[in-house]
Amino acid sequence: MEILQLLNELEEMGERGEKAWYCRIFLLRKLVLDADAFYDMVHRLRTSLPEEMTTATQVTRQREEIMEQAHAEAQKITDGARQQAQLLVSNDELTKQAQAEAARILQQGQVEANAIRAEATQWARGIVERLENYVGRISSTIDKTKKALSSQGPAAPVVEALAEEPEE
Repeated sequence: MEILQLLNELEEMGERGEKAWYCRIFLLRKLVLDADAFYDMVHRLRTSLPEEMTTATQVTRQREEIMEQAHAEAQKITDGARQQAQLLVSNDELTKQAQAEAARILQQGQVEANAIRAEATQWARGIVERLENYVGRISSTIDKTKKALSSQGPAAPVVEALAEEPEE
């Protein structure tokens, strides 16, 4: 997934900056990043987000469609049971049989409808939880990066520290 790859790159960027900084000034615990690369990465993350949001919207729509289909199927089963019950009302024995059959069909319809609803809800919940996890990790990474950037000193000492840094 592109967002996860971008987050991995952002983490690697932070780790590389952290190593370079600790080589020079280990007591200050500051992080040095290339601002252009960082902002380019944030822009790429933002352009990737709408795709994930679109996926979440599609999942929600699919869930609603599945729920509507389950309701429609339950209604068909219920209507069928009622029609069968009305046809079998001709005499007492047939009436008793019809009532029993109608109750069985209604119960079966409810069981099937509940199973379909539960399955659709569980599927949608899983998709939403995964999306929530992805978004949470993105948010956490952005917050950490903001903290790291806000705790940096003026830009000039950072550039000097980078210029003095030995090449690996």
